[in-house]
Amino acid sequence: MKLKNNRISFYSTKNILVIILILISYTSCEEFVDLDLPPDLINTDKVFENEGSAQAAMRGIYAYSSSSSAITSMFKFVGLSSDELEKLSYNVEETMFATNVIASNSSTISNIWRGFYNIIYQCNNLVLNVSESTNLSEDTKNQLVGEAKFMRAFCYFYLTNLWGDVPLSLVVDYDVVRLLPRSSVAQIYAQIEEDLLDAQNKLSSDLYTTAGERIRANKWAATALLARVRLYQENWADAETQASAVINSGFYELESLTEAFFATSRESIIQLANSSVNRYTFVNLTGSTVAAPTYRLTSFIADNISSDDGRRAEWLTPTLNGVYKYKTYSNTRGPETTEATNILRLAEMYLIRAEARAQQDNVIGLNSAESDLNTIRSRAGLLGTTATTKVTMLQEIYTERTRELFGEWGHRWLDVKRTGQADAIFGANKTGWVSQAALYPIPFDDLERNPNL
Repeated sequence: MKLKNNRISFYSTKNILVIILILISYTSCEEFVDLDLPPDLINTDKVFENEGSAQAAMRGIYAYSSSSSAITSMFKFVGLSSDELEKLSYNVEETMFATNVIASNSSTISNIWRGFYNIIYQCNNLVLNVSESTNLSEDTKNQLVGEAKFMRAFCYFYLTNLWGDVPLSLVVDYDVVRLLPRSSVAQIYAQIEEDLLDAQNKLSSDLYTTAGERIRANKWAATALLARVRLYQENWADAETQASAVINSGFYELESLTEAFFATSRESIIQLANSSVNRYTFVNLTGSTVAAPTYRLTSFIADNISSDDGRRAEWLTPTLNGVYKYKTYSNTRGPETTEATNILRLAEMYLIRAEARAQQDNVIGLNSAESDLNTIRSRAGLLGTTATTKVTMLQEIYTERTRELFGEWGHRWLDVKRTGQADAIFGANKTGWVSQAALYPIPFDDLERNPNL
């Protein structure tokens, strides 16, 4: 729908979050009609002239993201696409991902694609309106634009790694957005880099707006995501530099395996907050019973986690190797603690730096790939690595990534693809694998609406 005069109601700080999300839903509808609104409404640009409501708009983006199927599907369906996750029984959608024969009319494919683009639209809308605001302070404008650009970069990172060439949308004009062609992976990464560098400059190094919670992006969140981007681009030197900046910032430390996914975890660089008073996340993979976990590791992955590895006891169910990193299924189940969805955490930074150092032939010794890898192994109760060459060290790092990052954000799927091993590994572990399955199909409805795709 198109809102005549583009106005929304301003009731209170408590309600503005819902109002802004409703506005965004209206302005991104597929069919456009004129709609008269009641006379007690104000122009949307006024929302971004007010400190409280502008902050609420940013909180609205995080709130939408925390329950968006684009986010929740990353853990489940992308895990099924790789050789990482399996189930005792599958529905039609799950079967498509597990067998890597995904129809373009898959509702899950559509939900992930549109979910990410919906977040991007909201970020574009905020960047535009905040940048043009004349009442907000420069500090506030920098913070909000920096956060929005971090989230936009985050979404584009997954879009291009799941689909390859995708439309690059930086505006809110429907007539422009609806006919965008696909941009190359290189163009998408260039925009991701630009957004993250700008976010680094704009965001505070120590800003966490709610005491004890790390639910909004700061400079280190942008730096951590940039470290990952540099790794994927094989810019080893800068991947090491960016990861080191986060590790040495003094804001983060590895937690015990038990507390790594708590809302209070000092390992978390940025999390998605739970909605309302919920103690649980939307990405619990175990299900309602530990004895019969909904999602479990395949034997190929589980067999790499030895009995003396603390992650087996802490992060897997006692039976069937169920993924048990997030343990609280609902408000009435689980430990008396609050969990929050980790977007980025410190352990990944050590693994990024280890890989970057190994690629630069800094394999063993002080401040090397060996020392970083052993930091992660030690937390899991394992002895130090025995790898001494670049080839064996890199293989150890890849294996350690599967042990440390399983069940999170489709890391296994992306790692195997970015290292050029998809055909060799998935071909050996998945029946009927074909190279084309490494990229998801663009949703059929979008292909029909946009001939430029």
